[in-house]
Amino acid sequence: MPKVEIHAGGGKKVLTVSEKTPLSVITAPYGLPMPCGGNHTCGKCRVRAIGQLSPLSEEEKRLLTPQELADGLRLACSAEITGDCTVFLPESGGAEQVLLSGAFQGAEASGWGLAVDIGTTTLAAYACRDGEVVASAGQRNCQSPYGADVITRIGANQPELLHQLITKQVSELCQKVLGDAAAPKDVCRIVVTGNTTMLHFFRGYDPAPIAAAPFTPHSLFGETLPASQLLPAYENAELYLPPCISAYVGADMVCAILSSRMGEKEETALLADIGTNGEMALWHKGELYACSTAAGPALEGACIHMGMEAAPGAIDRVTPGADGELCWHTIGEVPAKGLCGSGLISLINCLLQTGRMDETGALCDPEEAPDGSGEDCVLVGDSGVFLTQKDIRQVQLAKAAICAGIHTMLEACRLSPEQVDTFYLCGGFGSYLEPESAAGIGLFPASLKDKVRVLGNAAGSGAAMLLSDKYRKTARKLCDQANLIELSASPVFMEEYVEQMSFETE
Repeated sequence: MPKVEIHAGGGKKVLTVSEKTPLSVITAPYGLPMPCGGNHTCGKCRVRAIGQLSPLSEEEKRLLTPQELADGLRLACSAEITGDCTVFLPESGGAEQVLLSGAFQGAEASGWGLAVDIGTTTLAAYACRDGEVVASAGQRNCQSPYGADVITRIGANQPELLHQLITKQVSELCQKVLGDAAAPKDVCRIVVTGNTTMLHFFRGYDPAPIAAAPFTPHSLFGETLPASQLLPAYENAELYLPPCISAYVGADMVCAILSSRMGEKEETALLADIGTNGEMALWHKGELYACSTAAGPALEGACIHMGMEAAPGAIDRVTPGADGELCWHTIGEVPAKGLCGSGLISLINCLLQTGRMDETGALCDPEEAPDGSGEDCVLVGDSGVFLTQKDIRQVQLAKAAICAGIHTMLEACRLSPEQVDTFYLCGGFGSYLEPESAAGIGLFPASLKDKVRVLGNAAGSGAAMLLSDKYRKTARKLCDQANLIELSASPVFMEEYVEQMSFETE
């Protein structure tokens, strides 16, 4: 039996495994990114591995540069263990930023309660006492090695494993956020929200029907059950899973709508959670409209050559210098490692405004990528980070989908962007966006940039509100009255999608 020596986080561990075990099996517990879910397409699961391993696959020859191959890098999704070997996992550089802040309203609830937002990328948990948030904590979603987006995770075809992973993580995160302040037996109520797929994984339902027409989920939730069924330590608590509007407009959006209070005001309001699955809602004259658009993982860095999560070393802002050089800033103000979503948008807007990229998305006077791949690229100053022409095309597809979705939903109400009173942005990506840069590349209509109000983790704050029965009734009413706009069947969306491909915003 082969022995594998794993070096990670300054420590060493030796495992005995079966021959032909994929490297991805032993790297999964360490959270090695695998945005494509092991489909050999993204090249993000690079690890240095030496010893007895399977020959280089065609995917590795294509996705790894000659220098990386010379340095002993392999793709965990492709390489198999054939004998004794040593694996060096990359340094994480620190924890990913988890958005915990939000517009917390307080809930009419007594005793201890917990609210958890299961995001596709991160989890956030809140401990509440008598309806008020007293502590919060966050972590990266432990399902990440199985794909950056819900479709890839569904495609991994391991619903029971992903169910076990997420329930264990939620239980541990709840204990962490409670700390020494209370014991699990003291908790009366728990609310767990998330998109429809994440709730399927958590509840133990197979989400496979969500990924194929007619996209019929096993459940749209809005149910209460004993918490001990999924979280055994919480024997005295009830567990509430908020209702979803559709397969792709989930309970997280319902919670965000609650948190925004957009339905309580006489205003025309637009709410967007911009990410891999862009969920949007529009409130106009007492009517609620909702839609979702598949933007893909580009805006969160998953399919970008040097894209990464919002962690120390990620470039999060780019500005033009006096000499025309690109100036950059990183999270944690440490050496640059890559681009997170906000940095990606900031960089592309900077290229557009300085004439280094035209309105079609083509780089003007591109350089050759320094990694030996031969790709056309632009270097981000002296950071060592670069953006390829292919990366720009990925962002182009994503931003067109988001902006076309907004225009289509407004068109359903015969509204123009100028008629929107407030544009709420929520979620990790939307909350860190620079509205000027986002509008500059056409991620949303330019007339909305001065109407932006950032809500932070609105799904989490809405979940905390649902510790109260009063708000549960409101959530149910919102779902029942929502007018779902199916973009896939909309000719308006297709026309807008083509038009919004351009980076010309005027």
